[in-house]
Amino acid sequence: MRSVRRANRARVRGERGAAMVELALVLPLFVLLVFGVVEFGVVYNNDISLRQGAREAARQGAVGNFGVAATTGSPCYLTGTTGASTDIQSLMCLAKSQIGLDATKLRIKVLSGSSDFTSAGTFSKNDSLIVCAQFPLDNAAKIVSPLLGGATLRTKTSIRIETAYSSQETGGQETAPSGQDWSWCTVSGAAP
Repeated sequence: MRSVRRANRARVRGERGAAMVELALVLPLFVLLVFGVVEFGVVYNNDISLRQGAREAARQGAVGNFGVAATTGSPCYLTGTTGASTDIQSLMCLAKSQIGLDATKLRIKVLSGSSDFTSAGTFSKNDSLIVCAQFPLDNAAKIVSPLLGGATLRTKTSIRIETAYSSQETGGQETAPSGQDWSWCTVSGAAP
């Protein structure tokens, strides 16, 4: 009888050890899977914010609402802005505000195209206002970047200008994030 009890105890101890080994093998995979799902959700939410904010900024620009004037040291952190008139710089700040992501990393480009998207145009009624935005992923999110097409979130939106602007506007762009460019953001190029 005692030998049977000892055998049962040894078997139970052995099963506990096997369960611990199984847990040690499965737990890291489970944690990695959960982390990946959470990180993908965060990146997907940022992508939605980027797209929606760019659309809203383009809509505001189409009706001539450029937002508050961009000033030196303003909290929108325009980086290396080239060529943009004051109103378009204000629209770039409005876009950053509407998007709501880290303004120090977010980059905006605003340009105009002809109504048939065949050439760059001036900012005139019935032409298109194009707003492009890009936001680099942080290092942890780069794990899911192959699912998203790269390590930078990008969006391009265009809308017909509905009002005549009171002054001559010129488009412009910020310096692209490190390792990126604006070659995808053209009048005739497709949205990313």
